[in-house]
Amino acid sequence: MSRLINVERVTACPSSLTVRVGDVLLFAAIGARVRSGSDVVAIVGPFVPAVVGDEGQVLSPAGPPNAVMVMARQTGRAEIDVITGDPWHATRTTGLNITVEA
Repeated sequence: MSRLINVERVTACPSSLTVRVGDVLLFAAIGARVRSGSDVVAIVGPFVPAVVGDEGQVLSPAGPPNAVMVMARQTGRAEIDVITGDPWHATRTTGLNITVEA
């Protein structure tokens, strides 16, 4: 069974992670990019938060995105950059090496 792996602080995360095919990493971040291994992982997002209101409407506050997902698509290795911080004033990029196993 695939896992949803929540990474709240990428700066506190080890620089190398091993996951399985089908796993999804959920980063508290404003963006991400694949440096290598685009066939191994896929970036989904970034996303802004939203909720469903009492009448079924989707409500979302104004502001920057706060979540990015990285899906492990096939076995192999990938290098990604996860971008955190304030997108208009100060960003921080953290590089991660992802190994995807079967």
